[in-house]
Order: sequence, then structure tokens, then C-alpha cells
Amino acid sequence: MGKKIKHMIILILTAGITLCSFTGCGNGGHGSSGKRVEGLKYRGQDVSEPVELTMYLIGEKAADFDKVYDEVNKILREKVNAVLNVKYLSWDKVDTNYSLLFSSGEDFDMIFTASGWGYYESTVAKNGFYAMDEEFRKTYAPDIQKLLPETAWEQASINGSVYMVPNYQHEYGMEVIGIRGDLMEKYHYQDITTPEDLEAFLQEIAKNEKGISPMGTRSGGDLAGYFLYPDGYPLMGGPMCLLFTYNINDQSDSRITYTVGTDDFMNYAKKMREFYTKGFWTSDTLSSANSRSDSWEQGQSAVMSWNIGTISRLAREMNVAHPDWKATFVDPLSSSVKQFNAYINNGVGINAASKNPERAMMVINELMTDKEVYDLTSLGIEGVHWEAAPDNTYKALADADKFPANGTCNWGWTNMNIRRNEYVENADPVYEKQMKTIEKWDAAAQEPHPYSTFSFNSEKVDIEVVNISNVMSKYFDPICAGLVDDPEKAVKELRIKLKKAGIEKVYQEIEKQTAEFWEKRHETK
Repeated sequence: MGKKIKHMIILILTAGITLCSFTGCGNGGHGSSGKRVEGLKYRGQDVSEPVELTMYLIGEKAADFDKVYDEVNKILREKVNAVLNVKYLSWDKVDTNYSLLFSSGEDFDMIFTASGWGYYESTVAKNGFYAMDEEFRKTYAPDIQKLLPETAWEQASINGSVYMVPNYQHEYGMEVIGIRGDLMEKYHYQDITTPEDLEAFLQEIAKNEKGISPMGTRSGGDLAGYFLYPDGYPLMGGPMCLLFTYNINDQSDSRITYTVGTDDFMNYAKKMREFYTKGFWTSDTLSSANSRSDSWEQGQSAVMSWNIGTISRLAREMNVAHPDWKATFVDPLSSSVKQFNAYINNGVGINAASKNPERAMMVINELMTDKEVYDLTSLGIEGVHWEAAPDNTYKALADADKFPANGTCNWGWTNMNIRRNEYVENADPVYEKQMKTIEKWDAAAQEPHPYSTFSFNSEKVDIEVVNISNVMSKYFDPICAGLVDDPEKAVKELRIKLKKAGIEKVYQEIEKQTAEFWEKRHETK
């Protein structure tokens, strides 16, 4: 996810206007903070004084969001003597406005964050988050402290301090390919289990189908996991870390590979050019305003790549509207090792400038561990958006689309111990396939590679990281999209530009940090 700094002077001069362009700016109808309740305690801590806390989430505000959070606040006011005022950073503004929230001095208390894609490391480097030491966590969020494994706090630790509450779930980061089953049948594919199978299928679509693109506006970046590093995995720590991988299949291998410097990357660049010239994706792939799933959902592309849960959900929705498409999914890396995402792939941070960090931590504790609050923030109002079903599952009701299940950026406090799964009375083939696939992955999943808990701290090379990010936008992204006429020349130019931007200094810092991390981890084993 590249970061572009556009119109920054205007944004800074008009910070007040800009901040109110965030989706959901304002009180959101969540009510006043309440009144003083003499002697009220939460986990032994005095909460007599009422407070109103502001929390930022990412995405778009659901139609019934305010109604749901009015109910959330009734509980929080009673238990913690606090209410939440929730605002949203819309997807189209988040790259610029996330950091602006901190630099402009916006008064808020909590915000969704995540390693790499959710600005965790970059915000820590700028002293944006409140440090949560163990005593702080035990005092103000004792239920979370008991819930999360030590590994989660280790992952969140930067220079010995923790700056986020990680989510708690076993989430597979490995992507699968959503695919039109009718086209698989048409071209005689029973399954697609290798990258070579996938390539052959995409070629059939490009050569024979009119009006259906193999991948639509998505491009080679989505295929890197299949054709660039099927046995590697990028480090966490920001978009720049896509350039550095470790061997996911060998837990004893401590090496870090600078991917752009390898022959594999040169071969990948040539293959992406070949794919583009064959028509696997459209020429506006880097400029299109389409969301990731638009072209597949609209029947304009044959495949798309995403995580298994999202793909399965989209396929089922598509099959209701277009049963003749027979949407399903395949795993072109079916023989590869499967590992869970790091717990810090989603989380919540507290603003270092918050006037009430202790109360904010209490509220996070409730969001993540109180069953009633959790059901509200993940599913909406019972009897309106959902109803309870057997074995801690739920059924969606008619108004479910007004508060999409697990679709309102409640991901930062996901808790698999109390989360409800959807009840499927007559499971369709896609849902059954999803469950069987996850069961297979669970059975074969190995302990995560040590580097799955490593996150690069770019503080000492901030200038170089900014320069490298700019180079990636200008040179790396077009290569991955196959938009360069001469891939070999383009890769050589990219390497030169990255070197001038300071990639060698960054690589040295990455190797230094990973070596220290590796040694420390193995000392404690």
C-alpha cells in the first residue's frame, strides 16, 4: 500500500476542514458523557468522573452505526462511566489523514492500528502512541492481559515497549483465488492447485473470453505470492518491507533476502510483463478507482485474490445474485505451509496525547472481552440486525446490511473466544469448502516462523524509508503491473534508484534488528 504525500501544505493550512471531511465527523449521536457517580469503581479503579472518549476507525460508516453505538454507550456508561464518540477515516483519505491526526494535535483517545498496513510502526516512530507497560495493562485491562498470549505482546513490542492492544484470532494471511466456477467447467478445470495451473487458466480467459478480463483492474502485485515468493514471506513493518522476505518453510533459517536484488525478481518482472501483454489485466490497473473486489463481483473478471473468509463471503453473495456463475475459490499454493497472521495484524492504539489513557484502556477491555458489547460492535443490535442461533452462532436479519457483520472496523478488538460465527442451516458448497479447507489448514499448520513476530522499527532510517517509498511508487509498482516496455532495463533502473534512496542502509538496519531479535528469541527458548 504506497503512501503519497499530496497537497500537504494545503492540508496543514486547512487542518480543521480536512479533519471534518473524515466520514462520521462529529458526535455521531452517541450521547453525552454522563454525570459523576460517587464511588463507582471499575476493576478496583475509581471511575466516578464521567468522560467522553473519541475513537477513530477506518472505512465507511454504516447506516445504523449511531443506533448501535448508542446501545454500546449505555453499557459503557454504566460500567466504566464513559461514552465513545466514534469517527471514521474513509479509505480514500486514510493514507494522508491518519498521520495528520497526530501531527495536527487532533483531540482523540484511541484509533485502529495494524502492523505494516495500519501505520503502527510509523506512528510509534513519531511518538504518536501511548506506551502500555505490563502494570498498566494489568491494572486497566486485566481481562485482556489474561486473554492474550505472551506472543501477542512480544509482537507488539518495539524497543521494549508495547503501543497497541493486539487482536486475538487465528487468521490466515495466505490468500486464495476467488474464481468463476462456470469458467472452470467451460475450460475443463476440476481444480487449480499450482501457480502453473493458475497461469494456464488465466491464459484461456484472455484468449477466448470476450467481455470478461482474467483479473480486471487488479494486476501482478496480487500474484507476487504465487510467482515471486511462494516460499517467502514479507517482513512486517510497512510497505517498504515488501522488498524483504524470509523463508517461511524453514524455521531454522534466519536469513533475510532483499528480493529486488535476486534473479527471482527479474524473472517475476518479465512474467508480469508477459501477463500484461496477454491481457491478464487492464491498462488502468494503477490508476483505477475500483475497489479490490469490484470487477469480480460485477462479473467483469474471472478471478481475484484475497483471504479465504472474504472470498468465501463474496462468492456466496455472488451465487445468490448470479447462480450461473458458480463462484468458488481455489488454492494455487495447496502444498505450501499455512501460518496464522501475527496478532498485530489488527489492533487498537491509544493516542500519546490522550487526556484519559487509563479510561481508554478500560473501554478497550470492555470492547474485547464483554460478550454483550462485543456482539453489538461486531453484529449490531440483536433482534434488529441479527438473532442468536445454536452454539454461539448468529443468523442475519433483514436489516443486517445497515450494520454489516464484522464490517465496521471492529477488527482491532477481535476475540475468537467469544466471536459468533454465522449459522448456516443448509450450507452451500462454498461454505462447506471453506470449512473443510480451514480444517485442513489447521491440521497441517506449523508453528509460525520466528520472524512472524518481528516488526521492523524504521526510526533510524526514516528519511531513507520515505525516499524508498517514493521510488516504489514510481518504479516498483509499474514493474509489478507489467507496464514497463523492457522489464530487464526497468529492474536495473529500479535497483539503481533504490540504492540512491538508501536501500543498503535500510537492509543493514534490517539485518541488525533481525539478528538481535533472533538471538534474543532463541536465548529465551
